[in-house]
Amino acid sequence: MTFRDVTIKNFKRNVRNFSSYFMCSAFAITIFFLYASLLFNNSVREGTAEDVIRIVLILSLVALTLFSVFFINYAHSSFIKSRSKEFAIFMSLGMHKNDLQKLILLENLIISVSSLVAGIITGAVFSRLFQNIAIDLLDLKEVSYSFSAASFVVTAVVFTVIFAASQLISSVKVGKLDIADLMKDSRTQDNHAKKNDTILGLAGVGLVVASILFLVLISNHESLNTNPFMIISYILMSFTGIYMIIAHLGNTLIRFLKNKKFYYRHILSITEINHKFNQNKRVMFILSILSGVTIFLVASPFSLLQLSESIAERNKYDIEYISVTGVHTLGSGQLEQMMKQSGEPFKSITETSFLNLKMNLEGDKYDVLKSKPIISQDRYNLLTGEKVTVGAGEALNIITAWEPGSHGIDPGAAIAFTDGTQTFDFKVKSSYHGNWFATASSYPTSSGIVISNEDYKDMAAKIDGGAIGTHYGINFTDWKGTEGIVQRLKDALKATDKDGSGQWFAVSSKIDAYKELKNNYSLFVFITSLVGVLFFVAGGMVLYFKQYTEIGNAIVFFRKLYKIGISDREIRTVVSAELLITFFVPLLLGSLFGYSFIYLVTHVMSGSDILGEFMKNTTIVIAIYFLFQLSFYIITKRKYVQEVVRKLTSAS
Repeated sequence: MTFRDVTIKNFKRNVRNFSSYFMCSAFAITIFFLYASLLFNNSVREGTAEDVIRIVLILSLVALTLFSVFFINYAHSSFIKSRSKEFAIFMSLGMHKNDLQKLILLENLIISVSSLVAGIITGAVFSRLFQNIAIDLLDLKEVSYSFSAASFVVTAVVFTVIFAASQLISSVKVGKLDIADLMKDSRTQDNHAKKNDTILGLAGVGLVVASILFLVLISNHESLNTNPFMIISYILMSFTGIYMIIAHLGNTLIRFLKNKKFYYRHILSITEINHKFNQNKRVMFILSILSGVTIFLVASPFSLLQLSESIAERNKYDIEYISVTGVHTLGSGQLEQMMKQSGEPFKSITETSFLNLKMNLEGDKYDVLKSKPIISQDRYNLLTGEKVTVGAGEALNIITAWEPGSHGIDPGAAIAFTDGTQTFDFKVKSSYHGNWFATASSYPTSSGIVISNEDYKDMAAKIDGGAIGTHYGINFTDWKGTEGIVQRLKDALKATDKDGSGQWFAVSSKIDAYKELKNNYSLFVFITSLVGVLFFVAGGMVLYFKQYTEIGNAIVFFRKLYKIGISDREIRTVVSAELLITFFVPLLLGSLFGYSFIYLVTHVMSGSDILGEFMKNTTIVIAIYFLFQLSFYIITKRKYVQEVVRKLTSAS
């Protein structure tokens, strides 16, 4: 038999093990190609699309690349481990390590080339449908379908590099193989119960409970949830606790269950489940994190899309704009007359005066004009329902930007305001996210300032009249029908701003906010859903693939039990129990991660008032994830049991 014959026969013999690896690789390549085809669409590449779309597509390709590196490298490592005894036999018969490396190279070359070709062809077939759906869903009016050679080149280069790197790692591992180590039974290596397992298992449970309490503590304090050290500490604490539970809690539970009737009634299932935990603990830990991250990435934009209307309604007024320093100035009664001519029933106009002064601090990127709107304590409390108190010479910095942090104005800092002639010095009492009397988008700033009533009166009396601004808040019976009047107001205000200065003070409205939110969140849902499906499928495929690569050891184990009278039904019961734990424990732990990340981020982004809706939508995503995993579990269990029983009965 020639080396070529050995390669072909060996590939045919392991074709079932290769099939799941091939399908998942081809699927990953297909998804990558679809995103690459949209990214390299001529209209998107030439800049007619928004920058956020290009950024999201690039980030998606990066995420897919990192995932593919992990998955393909894992598949190669699993192949070597599952075929260790086979390689030992080849080496004992005189095959050199170089020959084994050639054998693996040819096998991987077949899989790599075939999956790359299948993935690109499938991606090319569905690229038009994918692009048309994306263009319609994201309302990309100036973008049309196009096909670029760059998408082929980038996909081929990226996955060729990934396959080559994985092959290099495999070759290094094969070069270190030893016959004696290869022939050892893997079960004796993974089933040891160590003396400190009980302590470590209980410590893991304690760390997880402590991490949950720590999460609640830091989430509800802005000074803590914006501190990177605190967030990193929480992540490390929770990840460490979960890993210790996976690695040691099984042996801990067995110690507690021993000498109990339940243990001896189910001794075979319990010990086999514990063996699987010990054997698969690293994979289960990685899949737990992958599940948690995937749930978070899919549930967050899905929740935001569902909450687009609620988020838009957080604005106090249906329409609002600011008039200051001669900008956005309408004639007496003109605004009210225009509103009454709207097709929607008009309710009211609220006018709020404030001081518009330059500040000495740099502030934030949102502080385009380097100025701040300033309002008195009593006026602020009346408009927002808050009960703040500010002393003489103190300034309260109310942050309106959604990002965490103080945005360049820290508590205790000295801040000065001026109209060009008069200067007023203050000390920042506090700086935090809070309610403001105007929508953040109506004024180019990251925050507003609240000062004492006396200081406000003193400043208002001394400054130039042009530094006094007015905020107009307009309400209708139903804001959803205000699109027409919003556009007419924008046109009227633009006509009064001859020098174009009105561009800095946007007309804000609930209808515009709703449309923008829905459009942006649709983009993220569209992007993350496909990536999430890939991760869902790949997670199930990894477990499916791992069970089949270890089926040889399982058959050896069950064959010993088969000889002493174990029935087919008992084998099915044991396999069902161990697969149930293997498939769903990572998902349960990942769900815990997902809920925790959602809880943390909603508080960081000052969205605690919509936490309940976030959790409800996260539960929907997790339920869908469970259905995905259930399908993989049923398929794997059926095929796994059939294969084990078939080989056992044929051997007898």
